[in-house]
Amino acid sequence: MNPKSAKELPSSEHSVFFYGDDAPSNNIQFINQLKNISDTRKMTEDNYSIGGEVAELESIMAKKLGKEACVFFPTGTLANHVAIRQLGLAKGRAIVPEQSHIYQDSGDSVQQLSGINLVPLGGSNPYFNLPELEEALVSSMNGRVINPVGVVVIETPVRRCFGRSMPYEKMLAITGYCKERGIATHLDGARLFIASAFTNVPLEKYGALFDTVYISMWKYFRAPYGAILAGSKEFCENLFHVRRMFGGSLPFSSLSAALALDGLKHFEKDSQVAVGQSKELIESLSIIPNLKVNRYEDESNIIPIEFNDEVNLQNLAIALRSKGVFINPETSDKNTIHLTINMTILRKSNPELLKTFTDALATSVTI
Repeated sequence: MNPKSAKELPSSEHSVFFYGDDAPSNNIQFINQLKNISDTRKMTEDNYSIGGEVAELESIMAKKLGKEACVFFPTGTLANHVAIRQLGLAKGRAIVPEQSHIYQDSGDSVQQLSGINLVPLGGSNPYFNLPELEEALVSSMNGRVINPVGVVVIETPVRRCFGRSMPYEKMLAITGYCKERGIATHLDGARLFIASAFTNVPLEKYGALFDTVYISMWKYFRAPYGAILAGSKEFCENLFHVRRMFGGSLPFSSLSAALALDGLKHFEKDSQVAVGQSKELIESLSIIPNLKVNRYEDESNIIPIEFNDEVNLQNLAIALRSKGVFINPETSDKNTIHLTINMTILRKSNPELLKTFTDALATSVTI
């Protein structure tokens, strides 16, 4: 079963999705959610992404990240691009993780549209270390042509590496090294809110390390689109001109901003409860026969579960789905799936989830 096909299915409000950032959404849900918001308070309008609900979202997010200001963008791709452009354009070179979204999934947009060369580090790992960065910076200055680095980018957690997070101490070492050398730093923190809930590192503590931080508005806050780019007042002032230059000053952005504000309120209320419940559930799952819970040392909310060869993962997915629990059985390893923890875990109790997994396994073992 392809997990994306779940978007085509009517999903109960009681279903738990152990993949993705949240339950699949559709237009009707967005419309109903907007109506619920408008029934309880007045939604103030923006003018091409300036003012209104957008301004309120920018102000709240700046405080949460410990930054002086924020600017709303329609997509994270553009927010990352503009951050790198503004911080690194004068020198023309940026260091990025090889597995990052900006390097792997943006169609060379920074290179094509802003003329900034991205230098990838870290290989298949979710993040690079300080010695790798030191070597790259030496190479940039000692080649036959000097190519100084203007900005160093870190992403955490990393979707392409099963949500693994760069440890705070490693971030501190790299950003401190960059600050000593006058090199700007940017954090692609699309999923930083969920990482913070699992690592117990406060958002503002992450934010203090970097010149700029990007946060997605749709991954956990149930907005249909949107991103926040946070930084100093000087950095953000008049940044809407650059946003407009790239075609990113959308009219009626207050609709998405209002949804993000509402989703943010619910996420902060629920995330700590969900983290606690997930830890108890994973501990309970670890004693079930035919499976083994593995852990990444630098994990956030994605947990690898290894099954015995006798377990048919497709049958397991079907059995779980019949009880309103969705997993992604597709994996590069035939015996391992990854359970992604999101707020939908709160829709069922741990005893109910444990029984559902136990019963589903019993019908999925081939002899």
